[in-house]
Parts: sequence; structure tokens; C-alpha cells
Amino acid sequence: MKLEILNEEDDVLEAQLSNANPAVANALRRSMMTKVPTLAIKELHINQNESGLFDEVLANRMGQIPLTIPQNIDEDDTVHIAVQQEGETAVHASDIQAGNDEAEPVNPDALIVELKEGQELTLEGEAELNTGDEHAKHQGGTIGYQKTDDGQFVFRIESTSGYTNKELLQQSIQEIKDELDEFEEAVAEL
Repeated sequence: MKLEILNEEDDVLEAQLSNANPAVANALRRSMMTKVPTLAIKELHINQNESGLFDEVLANRMGQIPLTIPQNIDEDDTVHIAVQQEGETAVHASDIQAGNDEAEPVNPDALIVELKEGQELTLEGEAELNTGDEHAKHQGGTIGYQKTDDGQFVFRIESTSGYTNKELLQQSIQEIKDELDEFEEAVAEL
């Protein structure tokens, strides 16, 4: 089996998997989408929302903003976040203040809501590490592949998480290796 990077253009990485079968290709795709931990907002407390959006819609938008992952964060840690804006302004992901300086919105230009004159938005919450198999907001990215020849698959990888495309691919391979090790240990105990 061989994995080769073909090119990376417009934030999309193309990689070719050779000498593999569809089960392996699909396992790699699913691992990138659902097994790699990402950081996203888990809980949100909206203290003041005078915008035109219902609280539920605002919470949904906030939950869809992926954050970069701090180096020394454990799977049980959370990162406190807060937003406080008032007056006529557009509130973007870059307006999120995080309790950990390394946790930043992946796309700081993402629009959360527009406030009009005299309106105020104040909220705070917690972001957590989790995986795409727990909630779609933790998916590592948009991943697809095409079978191009017998045993050959070309992947199209677009990370939407705090990882680069290559990091997402590497992390997913590590997750598969870890699960195979656990499986091997479980079989050895039989």
C-alpha cells in the first residue's frame, strides 16, 4: 500500500492511495471525517441578544465555528469563550475571545450576526475537543475519493478544522493505527 500527495491547491489536497481496496479507502475517509478530535463550542450562555436572530439560531452559528487546537490541551479540558459587542457592527468569528490564546477561529471572517444601532450581544461558553462521530460540528473536514484504477483511489481533502490538510491526513492515519493496536490487544486477551 502506498499513499502519495499529488498536489494542494485552493485549500484542497489531493492524495493517491495505491495497492488498496475500497474498505481501506473508506476507512481512511471515515477516519478523517469522524475520528480526529477537533475543538468546537459545546455550551453557550447568551446573556444579552438584541440582534435579529433567535438565540437558537445564534447558538447554532456559534457551534459551527471550528477553533484551532492549543498544543497542551487534554481531551477533558475546555476552553472558555466570550463575545461582547454593541452598536451598529458586524460580529465576526474574530470577535470571539478565548481563554487560551492558541484557540482561535479557523475562519476569522465568518459572519456571526449583524447588530444595528443600540443593539447588544453578550455571550459566553465552553469549547471542547470531540470527534465527528459524536457531533457533525467536530468533523475534520470534507473528504471524498474516486476509484481511478484497480486498487487506486484519489482523495480530495479539504480540512474545515484546526488542522492543515496534511495534518488531518496524518492524524487520521494515527487514529487508525491506534484502533488497530487496541484491536490487536483485545484479540490477544481472548
